[in-house]
Amino acid sequence: MAQSKPDFRTVEVNLPAPFEGWTATMRAEGVPARVFIELQSGNVERAMKAVERLIVKHNFLDETGEPAATVLDAPMDALTDCISRWSDAVAALPPR
Repeated sequence: MAQSKPDFRTVEVNLPAPFEGWTATMRAEGVPARVFIELQSGNVERAMKAVERLIVKHNFLDETGEPAATVLDAPMDALTDCISRWSDAVAALPPR
């Protein structure tokens, strides 16, 4: 029997001022264990690369006001707020 990929849910994260209007669609299910390990690693570079893997799409801007090529080009404040709001959103999801 062929395996099928599960339909994992995502959450929408909306950032407050000074990042009003910035949104990210983030993985809420099916997150690899390695991502959680990296988030808890205590190493900022590894943790931010893990955040990058969680974000499916975004409209973040870089320091020049242009669309960020990757989430890692967005301000650190936006990314730390994003991960905090992601955690709250995932915890609030109803069970399937």
